[in-house]
Amino acid sequence: MEPKQRSLLRTATAVLTAGTLATALGGCTLAGSEPSADDDRRSVTVGFMYDVHAANVWTMNECESDTVRVELSAFKQFTEIQRGLEQGQVDAAMMGYQNLGQLLDNGFEDFRAVSGVYRGGEHITVAAGSGIEDWDDLRGKRIGIPPNSFVEMLFRASLRENDVDIADMELVPFAGAGPPLQTALRNGDVDAMVAWEPNGSTAVTEGYGVQPPFDIQNGELGDATALLYVTEQLAAGDPDVTDALVDCLRKRTEALDGDVDAWVTALREQTGLSEEVSRAAIETGEMDLELPQEAAENIIAEFAANGLLDDTSDRVSEFFDYGPLEHVTGRQAADLGAAG
Repeated sequence: MEPKQRSLLRTATAVLTAGTLATALGGCTLAGSEPSADDDRRSVTVGFMYDVHAANVWTMNECESDTVRVELSAFKQFTEIQRGLEQGQVDAAMMGYQNLGQLLDNGFEDFRAVSGVYRGGEHITVAAGSGIEDWDDLRGKRIGIPPNSFVEMLFRASLRENDVDIADMELVPFAGAGPPLQTALRNGDVDAMVAWEPNGSTAVTEGYGVQPPFDIQNGELGDATALLYVTEQLAAGDPDVTDALVDCLRKRTEALDGDVDAWVTALREQTGLSEEVSRAAIETGEMDLELPQEAAENIIAEFAANGLLDDTSDRVSEFFDYGPLEHVTGRQAADLGAAG
């Protein structure tokens, strides 16, 4: 891959994940309480961002475990988290599926994906009163979008599947999702925006945007969004700790799924979103521990087709470790997303 293309991908991944939830949070570290002298649990540092549907990750320090003590390290972008994993600053990382391909492009193979985190939360939102009801209605329209991002890959794939030429519309680039993109939709500078949550929910809640009958998540790339990576050293060298980490993620997923009010409270406390926007955003995706191998392969292949990655989609199975999920859930890999 050419250096310019690699640079584009790094920009793409940064844009994908630098949304409004993290802009005011900085790269702070949320460490658990200092261990006592007789605390023999393994401390595991987890890199994360305050994504709406990743609350199961950024509340993992609430887990009670005899095996693992979770320390949370907050980042603004997936690229920063990835760098932390590559440089040994974190033991585990919440990142996108495309990061697997980028890690391999960087020559880094000391990792395993051991659990899904969430799916969904990536949408197209059209201006209220725009009259946009189907893919064909996008012809001649101005679409606000973070360039080279995962949502752009979803958008391009969806257009292709619905026989709409992307050249028939104008893509208006935004360095990231957030207030500038939302303002452009509100002011009529764009007719639609393609972004992650809570951008769409903010526009809908405030009345200047609507969700159309079609969406970028309904196509062949699906809605798989983020997963949990760990170092190979942790996965292979300390499998009990890895199992405990995944079990903690399972417990937090079940706890928040069973108490949406607690999820809303956590979201408001950490991001400053209003209750109305928080509740609307939560409804647009779901926490999900499954590891869909085919979705990962398709996502990496789409990035490669757009010149942003080498096509390492045939290597996904080497780095998807279903063992911890099998141990924690009692389900077989084939039922957790492994391809035959």
